[in-house]
Amino acid sequence: MANEKLKLMIVDDEYEIRQGLRSFDYSAFGIEVSDDCENGLFALKALELAPADILVTDIRMPLMDGLELAEKVAARYPHIKIIVLSGYDDFEYAKKCMKHGALDYLLKPLDFEEYEKALAEAARLIDREKDVQERAAVLERKAKLSAHHLRRKFLRDLLQRAMTDEAIELESAFSEVMLEENGEYAVCLLRLDSYPDRPRGVGDKEWNLILFTLDNLMQDLWDEQGMGYHEVDDKGQISLILTNPDEVAELKRSPEHLRARMERIVLGLKRFRGLLKSHMSYVMGPTVAGPGRIRLSNREAGALFHAPSAREEEEQAASEAREETIGGELERENGHRLIEEAKRFVEENYDRTITLDDVARHVHLNASYLSFLFKEMTGQKYIDYLILYRIEKAKSLLKQTNYKIHEIGERVGYENPRYFTLVFKKYAKQSPVEYRNAFYQAESGGR
Repeated sequence: MANEKLKLMIVDDEYEIRQGLRSFDYSAFGIEVSDDCENGLFALKALELAPADILVTDIRMPLMDGLELAEKVAARYPHIKIIVLSGYDDFEYAKKCMKHGALDYLLKPLDFEEYEKALAEAARLIDREKDVQERAAVLERKAKLSAHHLRRKFLRDLLQRAMTDEAIELESAFSEVMLEENGEYAVCLLRLDSYPDRPRGVGDKEWNLILFTLDNLMQDLWDEQGMGYHEVDDKGQISLILTNPDEVAELKRSPEHLRARMERIVLGLKRFRGLLKSHMSYVMGPTVAGPGRIRLSNREAGALFHAPSAREEEEQAASEAREETIGGELERENGHRLIEEAKRFVEENYDRTITLDDVARHVHLNASYLSFLFKEMTGQKYIDYLILYRIEKAKSLLKQTNYKIHEIGERVGYENPRYFTLVFKKYAKQSPVEYRNAFYQAESGGR
């Protein structure tokens, strides 16, 4: 990447000027000319096929002038640095260009010293932005690792111990696990035949690689297929939580339906059997109502393997629901004010990762109490409000911009494009692509 040259596009309706700008020596700035076009319309089309880092454009051109081109490029490709050329010493032109994101406004005939300064500044800004992006990527990787650990802990708790509805709602918001309060669920277990012992001849390094491989495979074969969530324990048992309502309904009608899917998953793991030195078996627990009973399906599935099931100590729901005593009741008016402030915080920060704890700190409340108050005041869970707000923003972007789906997902707070698509489809009943296509079809049909 360090040796990769920056791409520059030239747009001018005069052939001689395009050739003159092409002949300039850009090598000192780490720049090469990637394309030249005779008007803004052709330039936009070319940018769709081959992106550029720097755009040098004339103002006065047929079909689409430089001002309109600058406006569209700034909206669609905000990373591109724009240098505008003009034969008119017009302050209003300069202001409009700067408004649309132009880095500099140079007069013709071109002063090449000024042109060199503009190119140097463009290259400097691009290098700085790349440094920022690299640092952000490091922070993002750390955040994703942290989110992975949070999700893994929550799923283990969900599978193994009794949890109150409030605790489930709170932890699901933290770990971005979507569970419906009145939904139905089932747990499927996959085990090595040697479970709970590690297969013979497998060292620590090899075993950790196996667990890592199993975790990534199940992410592809289960989670990202919209089936639900998975967890791989330290001994290689895979717990699959079935959350897809259509699949749960099909399982209740015909257990063979899910069995066929499980057989395909086991088949997909066959290529690792030589490495594992052990075959894999699977069982399915019963369908249960509500996320708080997922552990019961998991326990029944474990019993089917004739393994001694762990005796879980039932916790008192009433005491867990009130882990902290809330001193006094807030007046309803004050409660509404706090919830409106919480909503404003969400609306101002939805485009990044925010947790219920972040919102709670902003309004100076305990996260557990804010969760209770939010539902009490709005009749809606905090996580549902956040997701629906993001989905509405995503719909607007799908209708009003040409951003790619993954770019829209990032702009509404979802770094993982597949997860964004799953969430969008769950709440909008259409994938983002289907929603955009339906909108454009309706628009074209209305004309």
